[in-house]
Formats: sequence, C-alpha cells, structure tokens
Amino acid sequence: MTQRPCLAMCLLAAIGLLAPRLVLVLMWLINSSFVLQPFSGTSVHNPLLPILGLLFLPTTTLGYCWAAASFGGVSSFSGLLVVLIGLIIDFGLIGYGRGAVRR
Repeated sequence: MTQRPCLAMCLLAAIGLLAPRLVLVLMWLINSSFVLQPFSGTSVHNPLLPILGLLFLPTTTLGYCWAAASFGGVSSFSGLLVVLIGLIIDFGLIGYGRGAVRR
C-alpha cells in the first residue's frame, strides 16, 4: 500500500526530467501547497519566487519543492543532492548544447 505514493512521485519525477515546466504547473494546480510551502519563509512575495523558478530554473524549482516535501528541505544531504542535480540539469538545458556545436 505504501508503494503507490512512491510510484506516483517517481513517475512525476521521470516526467519532470522531460517537461519540468509542465509538471511544475500541474503540481501547482493540483496541490498548490506543494509549490508554495517551500517558499513561504522568504521575504519575497510568495508566488513570485515559484514563478521566477518556473521561467528560469524549472527543474531546480521542482527539485526544491520535492526536497522540501520529502526530505525536509535542503538541510539534509538527500534534499541538497536533489536540488543540485536539478541545478545541473537546468544549466545543461539552458546551454542548448552549444558545446556540441564547437566540436
């Protein structure tokens, strides 16, 4: 019985690697606290940071929300690892393969 939520999260994580903006918007519509709660302690207006994350670093934002929901935030090693992997993926996606053009 406990495998179903894990399976759903793993499926969303796999889809999130392919279309992180779509998954982030769907999670925001389905469960807004999943996206808004991690950013509630900041001094910036609450929806502004997730919107900026959606535009510029969607995989990192999705990883940060997942780390806050599953691992207690980036204070744990697992949460920090998830966010760092998302950041690496975003920087790879932002580059649009420019390194391959130089070869």
